Amino acid sequence: MVCIISPSLTMKEVDDSYNNLTMPTYIEKAKEIVYKINSLSDEEIRNIMGIDGELLKINRCRYKKFKFDLNGNPAILSYTGTVYKNINANVFDNEEIEFCKDHIRILSGVYGILKPYDSIYEYRLEFKTKVKIGEFKDIYAYFGKCIYDDLVTYDNEILNLCSNEYSKAIIPYLSEKDEFVTCSFKIKKNNTIKSYAMDSKITRGKMVNFIVKNKINRYKDLREFNENGYSFNETLSNKNEYIFTK
Repeated sequence: MVCIISPSLTMKEVDDSYNNLTMPTYIEKAKEIVYKINSLSDEEIRNIMGIDGELLKINRCRYKKFKFDLNGNPAILSYTGTVYKNINANVFDNEEIEFCKDHIRILSGVYGILKPYDSIYEYRLEFKTKVKIGEFKDIYAYFGKCIYDDLVTYDNEILNLCSNEYSKAIIPYLSEKDEFVTCSFKIKKNNTIKSYAMDSKITRGKMVNFIVKNKINRYKDLREFNENGYSFNETLSNKNEYIFTK
C-alpha cells in the first residue's frame, strides 16, 4: 500500500540536518515550473496565486533562490500545515522513517510527487493554480500521467488521504487493476452527517502517523484506526471509500 497526502501552503526550513536525503523523481519538470514562475511579473503572480504584499515578496524571493540539490529539507518535515503537525514525523525512529519512505507520498504543485525524505526547498504553488507551462494549459496537464505512473511502480493499492484538488491528478489514470481507496471523516450532528475541513485535516495527519507507527501496508487494516474520536463505519463504507464517523 502507498498512501498519498496533499502538501500544505505553509512551509519552514528544518533546523536539524538530515543525511541520506533523496532527489525528487521529476526534478527536470520542477525546474521548468520554477523557470516559468520566475518569468512572471509581480502582477501575474498576484493574479494566479492570489497573494500580495509581504507574502508576494517572500515567494518571489523563494523562487529566485530556488535550488535543486541534496542540501534542502526533508519534504515531510518542511510542510507545517495541520495535517503535518498531526503526522508528527519528527518523532519517527529510524525503522519508522524507512517504512515512511516506502509507503507515504506527497503530491506537489512544483515537484509533482515527493518521497517523504526528498530534498526540497520552500515554495508556494497549488496544483489548481492556473498557470500555463510550455504547451500545457495547467499543472494537471503538465504532469499528466507521470504522477500515477510513479505511484504504481511501488504498489497498485493506493490509499487516498488527499484533498480533491490533488487526487484529481491521479484519478483520471486509474485502471481496473488498481485499488484506490479514499478515507473520509464525518461527524454526526443534528441529524446530519458531514465532513468538517479542519477536523478532517487533523485526522488525516493522525492516520498517517498511525500507518507509520503500526506499519500498516494493507488498507483493510485501517479499520482498526480509532483516533480523534473516529471509528470505522462499516455500514456507510464501500470498497472505494472508507468512512470513519464520530
